[in-house]
Amino acid sequence: MTAVLLALAAALSFAIATVMQHRGAADTAPDGVGSTRMLGPLLRRPAWLIGQATAGLGFVLHGAALRGGLVVIVQPLLSSGLVLTLALGALVDRRYPGRPLPGRAQWTAAGVVAVGLALFATTARPTSGRASAPTALLAACVIASLLVAVAAHLWGRHPGATHRATVFGVATGVGFAITGLLLKELVGLPPGSWATTWTTPALLLTGGVSVLMAQRAYQAGPLVESVPVMAVLEPVVASALAYPLYGERLAPGLLAHTAQTLGALMLVVGLVWLARRSAGSEQPNATEGGFQRPLSA
Repeated sequence: MTAVLLALAAALSFAIATVMQHRGAADTAPDGVGSTRMLGPLLRRPAWLIGQATAGLGFVLHGAALRGGLVVIVQPLLSSGLVLTLALGALVDRRYPGRPLPGRAQWTAAGVVAVGLALFATTARPTSGRASAPTALLAACVIASLLVAVAAHLWGRHPGATHRATVFGVATGVGFAITGLLLKELVGLPPGSWATTWTTPALLLTGGVSVLMAQRAYQAGPLVESVPVMAVLEPVVASALAYPLYGERLAPGLLAHTAQTLGALMLVVGLVWLARRSAGSEQPNATEGGFQRPLSA
C-alpha cells in the first residue's frame, strides 16, 4: 500500500510539474518559443522553477515507490499522471477565458483510464519477485533501448521519412520504460554503491537520451502523433519486462487473468484516447506543449 501511495504521489508531482511548466512556457513571449531564447524568461518565472523542483520531487517519489513496490504496479500507476494533468490544467485554465477547457470526450477517456487502473491494480496481486535483475539481461534491455533511439534518429534524418514524430515517440516510450527499470535496480542497492555501480551511468544515459527523443518528437510534428504512443509504451514495456527481469508474476487463475487483461486494455485505450484528445488541443511546438516529460521513467 505504501508503494501505491508513493506512486500516486509521484504521478501527482509530475502532473503539477507539467501544468506549471506548460503554463509558464505558454505565458512566455511568443518570439522566444521553440528557441534557446525562451530559457532566460522561463528562469525568471517562479511558477516554472517550482514546476522543475516538483518534477525532481516526483522522481524521488518514483524511486521510493520502486524501492518498496513492484514495477508491474508502480509503472501503470504513473499513467494516472495524465489524468491528473487534465484535471489540474482545467482548474488552472478556468481563470483564463481564452484557454480551451477539456471536453466531455477527454473526461470520459480519463474515467476509462481510472477504471482500468483500478481494475488492474486490484486484480494483479503480483508476487514479490526479486530485488535485483540479472545484469546481462538488464544490460541487454539498455542496449536495445539505445538501438531503438539510434534507429529513430537515423529514420528522422532521412529526407523522405514519414511519421517522424511517432517514431521518436516510440523511442521515448521505450527509453523511459527502461529508465524506470534501471531506477528500480538502483534504489535496491545500498546508496553508498550508487557512485560505483554501472546502473548509475546507464540510468543517466538512458534517461538523457529519452528526454532528447521526446524533444525530437515534439519538434517533428503535432503532439497528437507522439504523446499517445509515449503514454502507452512506457507502462506496457516496463510491465512486460517485470517478470523476466524481477520475477514479478501476476495473480493466477482465469478470472484474475480476465480482469487483469480487461483492466490493461481499458488503460491502454483510455490513455490513447485521452492523449490524442489532449494533445490535439495543444500547440504542436515542442517547448510550448503541455506534455514535456520530466526524467521520471
